Amino acid sequence: MKFISSSENQVIKLARSLHLKKYRDQENLFLAEGRRLVEEALALPDRIVALFIREELAGEFADRQDFACYVIDDKLLKHISMTETPQGMAAILRKPDWNLTALTAADSFLVLLNHLADPGNLGSIMRSCWALEVDGLLLTPDCVDPFNPKVVRSTMGAIFHLPLIEAVSDRQLDDLQAHGFELIATGLENAMDYYDIDLRGKKILVLGSEASGIDPALQRRCSQTARIPINPSVDSLNVAAACAIITAEAWRQRRT
Repeated sequence: MKFISSSENQVIKLARSLHLKKYRDQENLFLAEGRRLVEEALALPDRIVALFIREELAGEFADRQDFACYVIDDKLLKHISMTETPQGMAAILRKPDWNLTALTAADSFLVLLNHLADPGNLGSIMRSCWALEVDGLLLTPDCVDPFNPKVVRSTMGAIFHLPLIEAVSDRQLDDLQAHGFELIATGLENAMDYYDIDLRGKKILVLGSEASGIDPALQRRCSQTARIPINPSVDSLNVAAACAIITAEAWRQRRT
C-alpha cells in the first residue's frame, strides 16, 4: 500500500484522464467511484488496476496483494472524481472483453440501442437488463460511451456483469440475422402490443432515443414493432422505462 499526496503523481494523472473518452479508449480502462460500486468491482480483482482509498479505510485492504492500493486525502479523491461528494473510494478498472459470437451461440435475448445519448438512461437500461437476465446489450456507434463515469455510477454494478458490445456494425447485424436472430423494433406505426409478441428464441429488441427514434435502415431490418399501451393523454414513456417493461415481459415468457 502506498501513500500519494501530489496531483502530479502519474497514477493520479491516469485516473483524472479517464474522465475523457479519448483516454478511456486509448488505455482500455475506466473509472469507478463510490464505495458500493467499488465493492462490487472487488469481487472481480483481476479487473482492478488501482484502488484509491481514504486513510481510515487502509486497514480493510492491508492484506490485499492482488492489485495496487493507494491512500489519498479528500482533496485528491475529489480531484480524480466526477462527483461533488466522493464516498471515500475510487478505482481504475480494465474494460471487460465480451465476445459477440459467444453471446449469440444460444437462443439469446439481446437489446440493441440506437442513438441513445443520455448517460442516465443508458445506466438505467443496463441495470434493468442485468436484473431481467438479458443475454447481452448491443450499442450502435452513435450511443453514449457506456464507460462514461456517469453511466458507470448509474448502472449500480451492472457494468461488471452485463455482456456489452459497443459500435455494432451493419456487418455484425447481417451475421446475427443470418444466424436466425429476429429484430423487433419499438414504436407506434404498424405496431402490436408488446405482450402479444413472441419474445422467446433468438430475438433482438431495438430501442431508439425519444428524440429521434430508430434509424430507418435499422427499422427496415425489424420484422415486427412492439408498442406499450399507455394513457393516451401521455405523450411517451422514457426509453429506460420502456426497455424495462418489455424486457420484463421477455423474461416472463422465456421462463415459462
